Amino acid sequence: MSQPAITVRVADPADSPTLELLARVAGRSPLPGGTVLLAEGDGVPLAAIGLTSGAVLSDPANATLGVLRDLRLARYRLMRQGGHTGAPRSLLSRPGRGIRLVSHAASS
Repeated sequence: MSQPAITVRVADPADSPTLELLARVAGRSPLPGGTVLLAEGDGVPLAAIGLTSGAVLSDPANATLGVLRDLRLARYRLMRQGGHTGAPRSLLSRPGRGIRLVSHAASS
């Protein structure tokens, strides 16, 4: 059984219930305000990370270490892009566009 492709996208206001659910499932407080990246596998929310804070929420039943690694990598890339390719906002301002990643961990 192959791993689903992981999509990392910017959470929008409609994702608030999803982020609240991830916080409850993780047994943590909701992420602080600001831009949040959301990782999904086959449309199922797996984890979220605050862009500026780096705080992570994840579904312990579904988010593998590979998913968390991919999510952190997407955050890192967005935070590092500012110098040569424009402000991170330029990528984030394109609604509906996600960063397609493939998780390499089978069940980590």
